Amino acid sequence: MCGRVEVHDLPDLSADTPGRKVRVWMPNGYADASAPRLPVLYLQDGQNLFGSPRSRAQTACWQANATALKLITAGTIPPLILVGVDNAGAERADDYTPVAWKGKGGRAEDYADLLVSEVKPLVDRTYRTRPGPESTALGGSSLGGLFALYAGLRMPDVFGGIMAMSPSVYWGEDHIVGVAEQVPRSNVRIWLDVGQHETTTMRTGLRKVHDALTRNGWRSDRASRRTALRTIEDPDGHHDEASWGRRFALALRFLFPANGLPEPARAEHPAYGRSSRTSPGGRSVAASTRPVPRCPKRS
Repeated sequence: MCGRVEVHDLPDLSADTPGRKVRVWMPNGYADASAPRLPVLYLQDGQNLFGSPRSRAQTACWQANATALKLITAGTIPPLILVGVDNAGAERADDYTPVAWKGKGGRAEDYADLLVSEVKPLVDRTYRTRPGPESTALGGSSLGGLFALYAGLRMPDVFGGIMAMSPSVYWGEDHIVGVAEQVPRSNVRIWLDVGQHETTTMRTGLRKVHDALTRNGWRSDRASRRTALRTIEDPDGHHDEASWGRRFALALRFLFPANGLPEPARAEHPAYGRSSRTSPGGRSVAASTRPVPRCPKRS
C-alpha cells in the first residue's frame, strides 16, 4: 500500500488564474492522530506524480508516492506529505513562467499567489503539517522546475527548499539567471538537475543558474553535509517523466534528510554522474560560451 491520495478541487482565483485539482499524498501511518506533524513538498504537474508501481504508464508517472514511501520505510527521510497541484493544461506555460516571451507566459506571480494564498492554507488547515519554511519545499520539472526556482528564490519566508528538475532556464532569454544572481541570499536549499541526453540548451542553462547562485553566495560542496546547493547531471537522463521520477529519490534525500542535514553526494551512484562544475581531475570547468541553440520542442 503506497499511502493515500486525497483530491481537492480548487476554484478559480481570478480570470487569469484558473482553479485546478490539488492532490495530497499522505504516508502510511498518517491516520494515527498521535503522529507528529509532517513537512510538505509542493510539486507542479500533479497529474503526473502519483501511481501504482504496477502501472503500465511507467513513462507518464513519477510514482512519487511509491518512492517516498520506500525512503520513509527505510528511515532515509522523515515521513512527509506530498502535494501535487495539477497544471492548467493549455495555460500551463502561462502559469509557470515569470515573464512573457514570444507572445505567451508571464503569469508566475499570479500562480505563486494561488499557491501561497489558497493551496498552502488549504493543506495546512486540513492536514497535520509543519507550516514553517524550514519544513516546506517547492518542486517541479521543466517549466515547473523553472517556476519552482523563481517562486522559491523570491519567497524564502515560505519555501525553505527548491527542487528544480530540468528547469527551462532558456525562457525569456535566460531571465531566471538574472533572478538567481540578484535575489538576496537566503537559507533556501536548492536541488538542480538535468539529463545528459537533454539538449545543449537545457544543460547549458542549468550550468548558468548554478554559476549565478554560487556567485550569489550559495555554497556548493559535494562532500559537505551543510551544502546549500546540489547540482547533478544524470548520465542516463532524458527530458521525460521517467527520468524525473528516477531522480526523485535523490532530491528527497537532499531536501528532507532524516537527520536534518543534507547527505553528501555519493559519487558511486549512477544518477549523480560527474559534477557539472568539476573535471575528472578536479579542476574547475568554465561555463560554455557557445551560442545557445533554439529552445527544445518539449517544455
